Amino acid sequence: MSDSGPVQRHLSETALDQALKAAESGKHARRLGFIKNLYQGDSVSDAIAREGRSTSTGYRWRKKWNNGGVDGLLPDYGGGRPPKLSPAAETAFLDEIAQRQPVSTATVEAILKTEFDVKYAADYLPRKLESIGLTYQPPARERVDQQEILETVEWDDKAPVENTGRHPYNEQSSRTEAGWAIAE
Repeated sequence: MSDSGPVQRHLSETALDQALKAAESGKHARRLGFIKNLYQGDSVSDAIAREGRSTSTGYRWRKKWNNGGVDGLLPDYGGGRPPKLSPAAETAFLDEIAQRQPVSTATVEAILKTEFDVKYAADYLPRKLESIGLTYQPPARERVDQQEILETVEWDDKAPVENTGRHPYNEQSSRTEAGWAIAE
């Protein structure tokens, strides 16, 4: 590539300085700084070296500047991948979970597949469910009240124990099931 092509002066140096100060992101400021270096008389390779980028990037930025000015120099992101569940489908999914909760992970996967034709990777699914407002409720045996256990323990080990009785876990009146539920 040749350094022979000049940089077009879409803005005065004062206007370029103002745009540089008003830059909303570091990426945009870096690109405007590169253009300012070109305005000052630097070659593309010298100007881009000050920004810590490759020479080919400098030529690409100069071309974008020459073709479109400040707007042409802005990074052009594609917006990323669209979500698998639209906002309307996400609301319908949450309504379905609210009717059945708590719902096992396997049931969540089945609902997503049959009703919405969506499949998430097993490692990603919990993160996705948490991001839309669901929490995982562990089974009741994992939520036994520790104080209740301490109160039922026979601390006098000299007296013979007549019977062992039942564990507090077995005496719970309403045992919850494990599964996904809407966060409260």
